[in-house]
Amino acid sequence: MYQVFIAEDEPAALQHLCNIIQIKCPDFQVVGTAENGKNALEQLEQLNPDILITDVRMPVMDGISLVRHVREKKPDILTVIISGYQEFSYAQSALRFGVCDYILKPVKPSALQESMRILEGRLDEYYYGLRNQVIRDMCTGNFIKPTRFNRIFPEEEYYIALLRKNSLPRRFVESRGIEIFSIKEEQMMVYGRDEVEALYICPRKLLFHNSFYQLMLHQLEKEKRSLSFYTLVLKEKPAAANELPEIIPKLYYMLDHSLIIGKNQIIDADQPSSETERKQEYDSTSFNQLNFFIKERDYKRMEEEIISCFADWEEKGYTQLYTEEKVREIFRLFRRENMLEESVENCEYFMDDAFYYAESMKKLAENICQILCRNRQEEGQRIKIDTPEFFRKIENYMEEHLSEPLSAQKICSVFGISQTYLSRLFRKYSSASFSKRLTIFRVEKARKIMEENRELFIKDVANMVGIGDQFYFSRIFRSVTGVSPAEYLKELKMNAVE
Repeated sequence: MYQVFIAEDEPAALQHLCNIIQIKCPDFQVVGTAENGKNALEQLEQLNPDILITDVRMPVMDGISLVRHVREKKPDILTVIISGYQEFSYAQSALRFGVCDYILKPVKPSALQESMRILEGRLDEYYYGLRNQVIRDMCTGNFIKPTRFNRIFPEEEYYIALLRKNSLPRRFVESRGIEIFSIKEEQMMVYGRDEVEALYICPRKLLFHNSFYQLMLHQLEKEKRSLSFYTLVLKEKPAAANELPEIIPKLYYMLDHSLIIGKNQIIDADQPSSETERKQEYDSTSFNQLNFFIKERDYKRMEEEIISCFADWEEKGYTQLYTEEKVREIFRLFRRENMLEESVENCEYFMDDAFYYAESMKKLAENICQILCRNRQEEGQRIKIDTPEFFRKIENYMEEHLSEPLSAQKICSVFGISQTYLSRLFRKYSSASFSKRLTIFRVEKARKIMEENRELFIKDVANMVGIGDQFYFSRIFRSVTGVSPAEYLKELKMNAVE
C-alpha cells in the first residue's frame, strides 16, 4: 500500500481529502497531515511517504516553497498541488519543481481518484525498478541499503533459494546471457544473472501447506526439460528481511564452491555439510606424461591423457572452479611449447564456452580436447563451413525447431561439428552467444504468434516456443522486450480497437 502525506490548513478541506483517499483509493493510505509547509517538511523527513498532496496557500510556508524543498531533499516523493487559484503563475511554478498534478478546489472525488490512479502506475514502475536494482546489488556485493528497503521487502520473513541449471555463468561480458527478473505480478521475487539461474525470495506468508523445500522440488520438476544437471542451494528456515543482504551473497558463495559439472545437488544453506565447506587443496596431479606427449607432438596420447585426468577429477568430485584451474595449467603447458595457435583471449573464450555448455565431465573433456588437440579432419573442413551461409543454416534450424528442446549439443549433433567449432562460428558471425541468440529467437517468435492470434493464453504461447513454464517465459519476454506478455497483448488489442 502506497503512503500519502497531506498538507492543508483548512480542517474541512483536509478531512475531505482524507475521506476521498480512504474511500476511493484502496491502494493508498494517509500516513500524516500538517497545517503548514514548515510542519509538513519536518514530518516528511521521518515519514518519507510516496506522495505529497499540498495546498498552495498555507501559513508559515506555502505549498510552492514546500514542493521546492521536497524536490531538493526528497526527489523520489511525487507531489500534487491543490489550489483554489487558477493563475498561470502558480501552475508554472508548480511545473518547474516537478509537480505531477495540479487540482483545483473544490476537489472532486473523481479528479483526485484519477490523479491517484496515474500516480499508482508511476509508483508501480518505480518500486519494480528499485526492487530489481536492490536484488541485483545484494547478489553482486554492491549493496547500499536504500531508505525504502522496508517498502520493497515489507514482510517480516522470507525463504531463499538459489537454483543453477548446468554450469556457472560465463566470465566474458559479450557472451553473457540475458539478466532475468520476475514480473511485477509475481508475489515470489526471482532474479537470474542469466537465463539458467534463479534466486527465489519467497514471503513466508505465501506458503500455507507445503514446505519451501517441496516448492523447490516442484520447481525442479518443471525445469527438467531444460537442464542437464542442477545445483540448488536452499535456505529452508525463513530469514528476516534485514538479513537478506547478508544471506544472499553467502548462497552465491556456496554455489560457486559447490557446483560439480554433471552432478545434481541440493545443498542445505542452514546446515552446511563438510563437503560444502571443504577447501579442495591442489592435489599432486602430475602432468609429466602429458607434458612428454606435448613435446613429442603425439596428439592421440595427449587426448587420452587429458580424458584420463577428467575421469579422475570426476571420480574425486572436484568442483567446476577447481577443474577450471587445472585446465588452465594444461593450457599453459601447451602454450609453453607453442602448441596453441589461438590468442590467450580466444582460448579463454572457448574454454569459457566449453564449461558453460558442458553436460558432463566426459563432454567437457572432449570439448577441451577439441581446443587443444584440434581434430585435423574438422580443421580441413573449416574453409567449407566457415561461411556466413553455413552459419545462417544453423540459425534457420534454430528458428524452425523452437518448440523443441534445443541445446548447443543438439545443434552440434545435427550439423556434425564440435561445440568448440560452434563457439567459433557464433564468435565470428554473431554479436550474441548461442544461448542468448536462442532466447531472442524464442521471444521474436512469441511476438509474432501473439500478433497473429491475440486471444491465445500466455501459457500456450510459451509452449509453442519451447518454454514449459509460463512464469519463466514471462520473465524472459520482459527482459528482452521491456514489457510482459500480458502487457504486450493488451497493447496489441488496444491498437486493434483504435
